[in-house]
Amino acid sequence: MAAAVETMTYVGEVPWHGLGNKVEEGTDLDDFRRSAGLDWEVQKTPVMFPGLCMPGANNGLHTFKNKFVLNRTTDNKPYAVVTNRYKPVQPKEIFEFFRELLDLHGMKMHTAGALNDGGKIWALATTGDSAFIRGLDQVKAHLLLCTSYDLTLSTTAQFVSERVVCNNTLNVALKESGGGRIVIPHMSDFNADAVKERMGIGKEQWSAFTSSLEILAKLRVDTTKASQVMRNVFKIPDVAVEGTPNMSHVCNIINLFTQERFKGADLAGQTAWGLLNATTEYVDWHKRARNQNNRINSAWFGEGANIKDATFNELMERAA
Repeated sequence: MAAAVETMTYVGEVPWHGLGNKVEEGTDLDDFRRSAGLDWEVQKTPVMFPGLCMPGANNGLHTFKNKFVLNRTTDNKPYAVVTNRYKPVQPKEIFEFFRELLDLHGMKMHTAGALNDGGKIWALATTGDSAFIRGLDQVKAHLLLCTSYDLTLSTTAQFVSERVVCNNTLNVALKESGGGRIVIPHMSDFNADAVKERMGIGKEQWSAFTSSLEILAKLRVDTTKASQVMRNVFKIPDVAVEGTPNMSHVCNIINLFTQERFKGADLAGQTAWGLLNATTEYVDWHKRARNQNNRINSAWFGEGANIKDATFNELMERAA
């Protein structure tokens, strides 16, 4: 698995990105981690450089004070240069975060793996919560915990929704509902119990989120309004000339929406919920995800996730 996805494992049907090793539901957490290729640790190795053989030098190797290479113990894969203040969250800690949630709250492991040669890792569990938007369009709740060693992402715990008909994902993070997304900087200690206490088990966040989706499903959106929303999301000026950056993305999304060519269009219709799903499909499958290896990275992190969040927030403001 070259490119973004290095290793991965999953339960149930083959994931929407088509990658990974399948394991049975209820697989022991340690076995799940090993299957996901995350049976390793990272360490901080002092940065050294060659120089004159001087007292205190190791055969001419000198240490750069308070600078360390963050590297993987199994193959010495280097990820970043950090200071002594950097506190990595180990792969085992990511999985142990879920142990109590699996035992006491009925969650089930869903997927886990590594991206970018192990520079970013994640584990995802189903919470057991789901809802039917407009009575037919099912969305399910998941809990995602991820961290990075290449300094591209803080340790992040967040609830994620999955639309069953198309497997598209959307972060569950509402301005009015705290606890849906917790970010822990790498200079801070990772306290799993404190994170779980702040997040709860997602019942309140999920209820607020699905209520918002129902609001969007009742809001009719014509082509003009859809264009205005997407121009705001992509920050297109009022007077756009040919070649304006991101204008092609706006046009592509509007075409998916107005021609109802996105998956599950029959369930969402010409509504704000439909426009959100057209945008999500475009981001997950077309804009930044031209090969399977990059789709999972696009779905949850970086620019792709930001576009989906911005679209959701823009539509909610119009529904207010």
